[in-house]
Amino acid sequence: MSVKLRDVKTRIIKEDDGSYSITCSALGVYSVGKNLDQAKKNFHKALKLHLEILREKAIEPVVI
Repeated sequence: MSVKLRDVKTRIIKEDDGSYSITCSALGVYSVGKNLDQAKKNFHKALKLHLEILREKAIEPVVI
């Protein structure tokens, strides 16, 4: 299965308390922030960490 980056969608949710949540279910990346700017920064950090871990796992040898 191949996924193109443009097919991966994020969703921004304004919570009842005024904070924001950002979700990307396709990648399993989620973040929150007291405001939209903070939520975006947190999402970028979470996405970067998630992709770094995927890269590390991709180069580990497969044991059969």
